[in-house]
Amino acid sequence: MKKIYYLITLLGVLVSLAACNNDTDLDPRSIFPDGVDKATQNDFDRWVLTNYTYPYNIQFEYRYSDKEAHVEYDVVPAEYDKSIAVAKLVKHLWVDAYNELVGRDFLRQYSPRMIQLIGSAEYKEDGSEVLGTAEGGMKIFLNKVNLLDIENPDLEIIKFYFIKTMYHEFGHILQQTKNYSTDFNAISTDYQGPSWVNVGDYENSGSTEALEMGFISAYASSEAGEDFVEILSFYVVYGKEYWENMLSLAGESGATKMLLKYALIKDYLDIKWGIDIEKLEQIVQRRMGEISELNLESLD
Repeated sequence: MKKIYYLITLLGVLVSLAACNNDTDLDPRSIFPDGVDKATQNDFDRWVLTNYTYPYNIQFEYRYSDKEAHVEYDVVPAEYDKSIAVAKLVKHLWVDAYNELVGRDFLRQYSPRMIQLIGSAEYKEDGSEVLGTAEGGMKIFLNKVNLLDIENPDLEIIKFYFIKTMYHEFGHILQQTKNYSTDFNAISTDYQGPSWVNVGDYENSGSTEALEMGFISAYASSEAGEDFVEILSFYVVYGKEYWENMLSLAGESGATKMLLKYALIKDYLDIKWGIDIEKLEQIVQRRMGEISELNLESLD
């Protein structure tokens, strides 16, 4: 996405002249500390600074901005109270899970610089729904925030729309930072490209078509890079029991391909990143069971 920035030269000149003619030392503090004017900061802004920005340099944006949003889609802003809930869920199930496994320095170095919340869905011309995006390893979008029911949170919605998306998109950041084995690309030879929307998907329709082809989801059949992060995110977020059930539905050929892919992903995460995917799965599954104990409405 191209962004055009205008430099107002005249203003720069005036500011420079004013500085040259002023003997008083300038105040080094920004009038917009941390990107938000302190006069307009609310409790949630301060919570975000404490839990995302200061420790990890992550800008967690819930306010809608044309500059940051995908202007090609008609979307609505994320609701304030639901943004708080999603922020707490992502922290508990993604940030704190990685911290527990590999320590804080990992996300301090490799986390996206921004997480942007969008209230509604984004739909492409082919009718497919964009669950989230990762832009150049710098920004992750989470859509459909307003779907969350805070009083009666649906675990399946939390997993599918928010937490799986975080692990999926962060998986792209990992694979874009350190290459994975090209052997992965040779396991399946029938990637569908844009036609993946025509492949039967178990999560959406109960179809085993993608599984029998050797893909954990229809979207995984689009291309190798998506196949990689779909297996990673489904295994970690939906759990080992779910994974084994999918293998049983995939048939011998499909399961063989999925297991070969999983083995390469497991080795890649271990050798390149020091991440044990099986321990990460265990941590995330345990934390999933703790969601009912979280107060998604308070900023504690």
